[in-house]
Amino acid sequence: MAQSLEQQIKSKAIEIGFDACGITDSATFDKESLSLDNWIANNYHANMDFITRHRDKRKNPHLLHENTQSIIVVLLNYGNPTYFTHKKSDYSLVEYALGEDYHIVLKEKLRLLTDYLSKIFPESHHRCFVDSAPIFEKALAVKAGLGWIGKNTLLVTKKGSTFFIGEIFTDIPLKSDSPQKESHCGSCNKCIEACPTNALEKPYLLNANQCLSYHSIERKQVAWKTDIKNHKSKYIYGCDLCQRACPYNEHRTPNTTPELKIKKEILNYSNSEWEMLSEKAFNRIFKNSAVKRIGYQNFKENIRMAKGDY
Repeated sequence: MAQSLEQQIKSKAIEIGFDACGITDSATFDKESLSLDNWIANNYHANMDFITRHRDKRKNPHLLHENTQSIIVVLLNYGNPTYFTHKKSDYSLVEYALGEDYHIVLKEKLRLLTDYLSKIFPESHHRCFVDSAPIFEKALAVKAGLGWIGKNTLLVTKKGSTFFIGEIFTDIPLKSDSPQKESHCGSCNKCIEACPTNALEKPYLLNANQCLSYHSIERKQVAWKTDIKNHKSKYIYGCDLCQRACPYNEHRTPNTTPELKIKKEILNYSNSEWEMLSEKAFNRIFKNSAVKRIGYQNFKENIRMAKGDY
């Protein structure tokens, strides 16, 4: 039996290296927009002003890509579960930053998929996104049937939550998948209990002002809060303790993307090597990494905070 067009696209996505692929429509995000407005009104976004901009585009996908009829959503596993047991330092980086910059890795794979779409429909138009535009990415993944929003506000699947999300907005009319309507978190609150700074104030509510990832990555010209300084988690870039606590991540598989494998220095550096890190070494290790954008001085400050040197 011949595959449907939707099945062909999904098969191609898996062949390219994605771990999952779903399809949804381009309807507006009215409910999500209202929730975001309330979240911003309560200043839960801290000083991440980029979240406040282009809310009209975030709500309406057609403002990002005219004539969008369908949105293809893909997931790419970035998990490196052995990192935390094999690294030689007490210091940790968030798991998504252990390899090369995910923006570049996913974008290249998405381009391969759009090339495939263009061969089938030469007159079609597409636009790819990887955490680079005002999009309700997690909500799109839920609509495409790929997972649900966990109590830590992240996308969770039965295979774990260490997945990058990418999208293709296309004018090709495609049949949508059934959305994931049910959360499978149940009564579990392990992610909330694991947060070292109480940033998860209650299920499904993150206060970025208290989030270690915000302070070590996005914070700009704002002093470290005293209770954040005392986090004791030893993270020097980001934090994924809420994900590590999730039962769905207990049996996840390592990623199979060469560019996302752990860089040897990140795995082998000792405490003292991180603490004595030079700017030259920082630029070399993180040359093609998402870490590089925070700059050497901010990275060194993160190390000082993790060390308790403040």
